[in-house]
Amino acid sequence: MNASVVQLTDPHSMGGWFAPFTNRQYCAWFFWLMVVSAVGLVFHVAAALIKVVASGGKLYSLTNPIFWSMVLMNGLGYFTNRLLYTMCLNSV
Repeated sequence: MNASVVQLTDPHSMGGWFAPFTNRQYCAWFFWLMVVSAVGLVFHVAAALIKVVASGGKLYSLTNPIFWSMVLMNGLGYFTNRLLYTMCLNSV
C-alpha cells in the first residue's frame, strides 16, 4: 500500500480516524452545541440591552469592542453548528 493513500475502509489506516460517522446519534452533538450558542447569543444581547436601559440610554456597552467580539463569536458558533447539524441529518 502506498503510504500517501489513506484507505477509508481499512481500520488500521488513518481513514478510521477521519472517516464519517455512520450513526445519526452523533448529530445530537451539533444540535446541543447549536442550542448553547443560541442561548449565549440571546443572553449576551439581553445583558447589553439591560446595561443600556440601566445607564439611562447611554450606548457605552454597544460601543465596547468586547461586546461585538462576543456577539460575533456566539453568532458564528450558532451558524456553524446549525449548518453542521443540517449537513449531518441530510447525510446519514
